[in-house]
Amino acid sequence: MNDHIFVEMLIQYITDATPLEESLVRVIISHSSFIEMLKEDEEFVGHYPLEYWAQQVLDETVQRMRSALDALQKNN
Repeated sequence: MNDHIFVEMLIQYITDATPLEESLVRVIISHSSFIEMLKEDEEFVGHYPLEYWAQQVLDETVQRMRSALDALQKNN
């Protein structure tokens, strides 16, 4: 499957499954390790369903947010 199509399908899946706006989902995906993985090994990515990648992207985002909050709390 074309990388661009897969990314668009992932964006649509996350947008439909969450209260997040599409523009934010695009930013989240663009800053996730998913994009690099897709560039490195499209075949590997294609072996997993959209639901799997959505969960991976969202879990990674939550972890980054927790780390950022921890850093903020340490500075206050």
